[in-house]
Amino acid sequence: MIELFLVKPDYMMAIPVSTVTWSGQRYQAARKIEANILYSDTGLHFYQQVIEGDTLLFKWKGNELFRGTVFNRSRNKNGQLTLTAYDMLQYFLINKDIYNFLGKRLDEILVKMCKDSEVPHGSFVNTKEKVGKVIDQETPLYDIALRAMIDTHKVSKRKFHIYSRLGKIHLTELKKQDIQWVLEVGNNIIDYTYDTSIEETATRVKLASGEGDKTVTAIVTDSEGKKQFGVIQHFEKVSESLNKSALTKKGKEILNKKKGVKKKLDVEALGIESATSGNAIYAIIDDIRLKRTMYIDTDIHTFVGNKHTMNLHLIETNDFPEMEELTSSTPSGSSTGTGTVGGSPKAQEVVTLAKSYIGRLKYVYGGKNIARGSGDCSGFTKFIYKKVGIDIGDGTATQIKKGRKIDPSAAQAGDLVFFKGTIKERGPNAVSHVGIVTKPGYCVSLGNSGCKEHGYLRNNHPYWGPKFMQINRVL
Repeated sequence: MIELFLVKPDYMMAIPVSTVTWSGQRYQAARKIEANILYSDTGLHFYQQVIEGDTLLFKWKGNELFRGTVFNRSRNKNGQLTLTAYDMLQYFLINKDIYNFLGKRLDEILVKMCKDSEVPHGSFVNTKEKVGKVIDQETPLYDIALRAMIDTHKVSKRKFHIYSRLGKIHLTELKKQDIQWVLEVGNNIIDYTYDTSIEETATRVKLASGEGDKTVTAIVTDSEGKKQFGVIQHFEKVSESLNKSALTKKGKEILNKKKGVKKKLDVEALGIESATSGNAIYAIIDDIRLKRTMYIDTDIHTFVGNKHTMNLHLIETNDFPEMEELTSSTPSGSSTGTGTVGGSPKAQEVVTLAKSYIGRLKYVYGGKNIARGSGDCSGFTKFIYKKVGIDIGDGTATQIKKGRKIDPSAAQAGDLVFFKGTIKERGPNAVSHVGIVTKPGYCVSLGNSGCKEHGYLRNNHPYWGPKFMQINRVL
């Protein structure tokens, strides 16, 4: 049975609700609920009474699954009333700051950020390793925490996870998981889609370190993969100054992640409350000869009356995502982490121009009058590139054909970043939005809310991350 409550400082009140979706994704910070309020005089009363900033508590069969803050309310012409709330990790995602965390442990970093952002937290286990850095560029708190978790894992092989529960931030160590649940056709799987692909595969990794005559390169190859798929090279210029041996070791680590056919499984199944992103599931599908452990990347749980179903996106490993290093005073043109900040002087000019329009433009679908303060996403990118003497054409469908597609890990300032699924009429996989990369993981684009700088990765933006499509280099 669905139970939804409005929680006030001095009382708690039940809200009549018809359906609830409860969802999350690995390393995307907050989980959220979307609750459809029963449309009646009573339901309308509650919709008007619940406001942004209120706390919602969601229970299923008496067990609390979610407690979080209302961020959005919606009512359409047909009377559908919807409340959207995020758990406490949302404040880590939307709040940015700069810090000197040198000599600090992961748990100390989290305590400091929780106190500064006034987010309640539980007691954190001592993570032992000192992994803190000086962060002198404004950075989302969640990115700082994720970077600290990745660095802790690198030096100790211990994997930690932060999550929100009962309205507080918690930290736990992830150990080798026992499989708690089995998904099987004929038992609890309603439907499935199984995809295999080599689009993200590499059979050769080439890394470069240093500049000019001091450049060191290393190449590692998957011989069996090369024989089967040909040469598919992943190239990366790393920020660290590494010798040949260290560079080769790093290349082997990257190749180990990128070699082989990549398998993904989407499952619709009877609901299991503990089947949430980051957890393990054992899948049995005889039709495709699949019997193995997989990890939940994305989960969407739907509750209607007494019925609970779930849609899970399953992947083969539960590795940390690739993300840029968070370091201090990065020189212009140098590499940070898995992407490059720099680019040509013309690329830097593009970024400077693009950022100069932040907060100054009104979105008009199909509009091209950027000079007078309005337009759409592709009108904005065309205008900016034309300022530096490059015509990338009209519309996202044209612009995505310009330049060359590059690996997201090699993104540079001045590249174009494309998104899909933002216009329902075009379908979920059609290109529909474009922006200009300002630094790895971030871009400037003109959208419904105006011209803004925002993240484009799954771990740094809840909307744009899942809709990321590709990076193109035109400069």
